Amino acid sequence: MKKTVFIAVTFFLLSSIPCLPQDRTSAEEIITPDPQGFRGISWGQKISDTQNMKSIGSLDFSEYPDIFEKSARQYIFYFLKEWKGNAYVNEKDSPRIGYAVADEIIYLFWKDRFYGAVVESLGNTNRDELEKALILWLGSPTVTIKTGSTHTVVWERKSVRAILDFTITVMASKRDVKLYILSREMESRFIGF
Repeated sequence: MKKTVFIAVTFFLLSSIPCLPQDRTSAEEIITPDPQGFRGISWGQKISDTQNMKSIGSLDFSEYPDIFEKSARQYIFYFLKEWKGNAYVNEKDSPRIGYAVADEIIYLFWKDRFYGAVVESLGNTNRDELEKALILWLGSPTVTIKTGSTHTVVWERKSVRAILDFTITVMASKRDVKLYILSREMESRFIGF
């Protein structure tokens, strides 16, 4: 009798433990946010379907060679060197992201479809506040890389990749902050997958 009760209790306890990976994946998908756009613009949305956008011409990332020399380079893909998409600013855009204040928010369009955004800012406070805002928006970071003068935080989600990168500048108390937000679907179209 004791043996039967022991087996029954053991079976009950073991059956309540999730042992299949898909159980965890389902829970993670529910908990981890996966935004379908940025600031009201859906990934892949046509530029003609947006409002208040002002063209600033073609953005050439090869003019920013420092982004390919930092720890972020493995997450900012090789094809950004080849990027020749159109860049826009929203004339009615708020410079605030959470409690951070951006110097510039650039919207990237490839073949007239929304591809992603680049946010530039300066200062420790703005960097910290951008990270807090991203955690609220995307959940916990996927990867954090720290070196002596750089710090890169990466969020990998099903539909979006965000890379927050900053470097200590000449003024030791300031940091140069860049945030790259890229649509993974548009990224795969760009590469040709």
